[in-house]
Amino acid sequence: MDQGAYAEFKRHRMMTQTPQRLTTRLGYAVPRLITEAGFGSAYEAAMDRAAETFEKLVGINPDVAQYIVPNGYNRRVLARFNLREAYHFCQLRAARNAHFSIRRVARRMHAEMARVHPLLTRYMHLPEETLQAVEEGYFSGLW
Repeated sequence: MDQGAYAEFKRHRMMTQTPQRLTTRLGYAVPRLITEAGFGSAYEAAMDRAAETFEKLVGINPDVAQYIVPNGYNRRVLARFNLREAYHFCQLRAARNAHFSIRRVARRMHAEMARVHPLLTRYMHLPEETLQAVEEGYFSGLW
């Protein structure tokens, strides 16, 4: 997930979260509206400059280097939670009024739970929007 989604994800307290250190090495998301507004090249250039600065700082102090990383960059998080929290998270964060970045996470989480335990997800009622619709509707791509 990108750092922006993680800011919402970490608000869920009924789980154990183990995030990796924030880095620019996992790529970043490009919101479709940035591209459609004609700022795609400028956005990518800014993200690339942030990555260059990160690489300079990480050798000096990896903790300090995290502060230069924009919210569009991805980060890895290991999360462990119970069924109640999974239900709550997916229902809340897949809703139409949730930010598109966290909706993508909730949809992916729900899809994986449905694949592994279809009976447990049977009573989760998410909006009609699909993961593919979120990806195509809100993201120009991932770098």
